[in-house]
Amino acid sequence: MESSNKVAPGSGAALSARAFEVRKNALTMAQVQGQGYVAQALGVADVLSVAYLHSMNVRPEDPQWEGRDRFLLSVGHYAIAHYSILAEAGYFPKEELVTYGCDDSRLPMSGMASYTPGAEMSGGSIGLGLPMAVGIGLGLKRKQSSSFVYTLMGDGELAEGPTWEAAIAASNYQLDNIIAMVDFNGVQADGPSTKIASTEPLVQKFEAFGFYVQRVDGNDMEALLKAFDNARNHSHPKPRMIICDTKMSKGVDFLEAREKNHFIRLDPPDWDRAFEALEARRTAA
Repeated sequence: MESSNKVAPGSGAALSARAFEVRKNALTMAQVQGQGYVAQALGVADVLSVAYLHSMNVRPEDPQWEGRDRFLLSVGHYAIAHYSILAEAGYFPKEELVTYGCDDSRLPMSGMASYTPGAEMSGGSIGLGLPMAVGIGLGLKRKQSSSFVYTLMGDGELAEGPTWEAAIAASNYQLDNIIAMVDFNGVQADGPSTKIASTEPLVQKFEAFGFYVQRVDGNDMEALLKAFDNARNHSHPKPRMIICDTKMSKGVDFLEAREKNHFIRLDPPDWDRAFEALEARRTAA
């Protein structure tokens, strides 16, 4: 394994412990601003922990290493989640998390590839991650590179046309070096994603587009480990898709219970309460 900060294969308990730290990282940044897309970060922490600390071939001490696997954050407003795992993986010191969203910080509130070590694309309009993965994946193929391209999408952005155009291209070029993920938390800015623009049945749709598809509980560490291993080891020349059903604000009970948590604002004492709730959930587990 290239990264010295990786977790040994098969160690679900160790990865769960690291995912707890990723959630703490997210709360630390949200507390600085008093607000943020922290519910998404808490929900997707397990997925990102398996990707970065188990599956991907990276060197955090050398973010531009040519042989690295690439990670594209298609949902740019998930930057707080991305910074949480980048810090945990060792791309920059955790002490830097408290600069989140501040002037001259390397951690702006929306992801910027030119600012943050380990960031491969800038945030903004959604629906661009899979198209970029196709371009990068095709380039890596032509260079005869064995590197993979990972991209994380949200369920809401599956209503974007470029996503499906890219899915056609990925299959057409047999880009088996693409591992795409959907964080299916069922929520977007205007309400439940399944009611605003339902994209189900997702498994059958991506299969019809020529993908090798798995759907798992995105907060089940053992299921995620198996899915990511399957994705890397699948023998057929197909792009790979892992649909991850996650729980918004996973690990913080009173935030999980909120009806609206796409963007969260809390008073200062409630951030301390969130840390306490997260610790209590870990202790109970």
